[in-house]
Amino acid sequence: MTRSRRRAATASLDVCFLLEGTYPFVAGGVSSWVHQLIRAMPDVRFGYVHIGADPSRHGTPVYEVPSNVVVQRTAWLKDPTDPTMQPGFRTPSRALRASYARFLAALIDERSHALDPLAPHTGQLRRPGIIDALIRSREHWNCIHEQYVAEASDQSFLDYVWNWRFVLEPLLKTVSIDVPPARMYHTCCTGYAGALAAVTYQRTGRPVLLTEHGIYAKERRIEVHSAEWIRDAAAIDVLPDIHAPYFRDAWDRHFRCLSRACYANSRRIYTLYGRNGDEQVHDGADPERIRVVPNSVDPVRFIDAARRRAARPRNAPFTMAFAGRVTPIKDVRSLISATRVVADAVPGTVCRILGPTDEDPGYAASCLELARELGLADVVRFEGRKDLRAELADVDVLVLTSISEAQPLVILEAGAVGVPVVATDVGSCRELLEGRLPEDRALGAGGLLTPIASPGAVADAVIRLARDPGLRATFGRSLHARVLRYYDQDQMIDTYRATYTELGEEAPAWPALASS
Repeated sequence: MTRSRRRAATASLDVCFLLEGTYPFVAGGVSSWVHQLIRAMPDVRFGYVHIGADPSRHGTPVYEVPSNVVVQRTAWLKDPTDPTMQPGFRTPSRALRASYARFLAALIDERSHALDPLAPHTGQLRRPGIIDALIRSREHWNCIHEQYVAEASDQSFLDYVWNWRFVLEPLLKTVSIDVPPARMYHTCCTGYAGALAAVTYQRTGRPVLLTEHGIYAKERRIEVHSAEWIRDAAAIDVLPDIHAPYFRDAWDRHFRCLSRACYANSRRIYTLYGRNGDEQVHDGADPERIRVVPNSVDPVRFIDAARRRAARPRNAPFTMAFAGRVTPIKDVRSLISATRVVADAVPGTVCRILGPTDEDPGYAASCLELARELGLADVVRFEGRKDLRAELADVDVLVLTSISEAQPLVILEAGAVGVPVVATDVGSCRELLEGRLPEDRALGAGGLLTPIASPGAVADAVIRLARDPGLRATFGRSLHARVLRYYDQDQMIDTYRATYTELGEEAPAWPALASS
């Protein structure tokens, strides 16, 4: 055993996932991917720290966690019972106040090392009342007042103060989370999980692997610019128009800074496809650390579904399906609108929505209401979370209407069964359906692409496939061949196993500081 391996062996875990709003509490997407990795490596001792919004939304696991996950921790950023978030009478140390001032200045300037000053103080940040005391401190007031005068004096100062509190409370809570000792840490996004990864690296020196599925800063930008709770002066009728919505831009900068901090502190950065890597470089990632490692599926697990689909009766109702969370970023409302047109053109059409509705209950309710308004109550079926392997056998076309994606696992799963796909031209959907390299493109298209937020285009594509069973079969065979050749699970697992071994051997001794 090498000296580095002997030192690393003091850790209780081989790999600790740092996760945000996903496994094991949310189905599909990143959660499915994490579950896939853990199950494929039963000899690796995993743990996870899950960062969630509040226990009322994500309090019950939806996955049966494998036995090789030996440590499970959850931290809630909006838990009113958490003593660390309560007002108190503790006084932060002089060293922490000085570090906090440096942190604020670097955060405002979007520096990649913004979180570094907080790393020695995570133990103190866990004490009740300390976070509230920092946000009430003179160092805090001096910094944000100076910044307000410099760039935001045309905004409401009260809104400015509260926006900063909304930024800092969850971030300070995040970096204070006590993570278990591990040889290395693996985060699946930047954002808050990435912030915890960055601070953990600064505290312990243990290597961090980032696998960024969707570009976090980009996805948050979409949410921020549609958020109703952010009050910009330009949105208030009695004030003159202002060219840039200040607070939305400020939130954009905040999330970009968290991404840069995670990129700077990650030993390796894995991305799902080339264009994702380009965006990471644009946001500050070192291109030398980036490697493309695509999603994958285990085709053996889909053999039975493929056989059952091949035996499906020709006179079965035409069935289109959506698989994923019912949330705004998936644009399920466009799918429902398209279904109205498809149902008129193809009598007997069924649209199955296979995915949870509890992540954004308000949006899910609006989708149900839209289906009723369009007279689709008997056509559009909200079926909740399902085992996609079983359900794809009865699907003619998988439809994905997302306004943002990375490399959707559901397209690979559809391909493993031979189901053609209609998808918006986002993320790597074009690459998955049409191929990337010449030899890949020679396999033929696996479906049709549409613009985002275009129910008419979606309907036209689905109707074309509904009326042409031969084209559906051709697309299904092509996508199936592409999945088998380029997206087989064994290739991905071999890559991650080798990475875990290599980075784990680099781990230094666990510092006493880590438990302070």
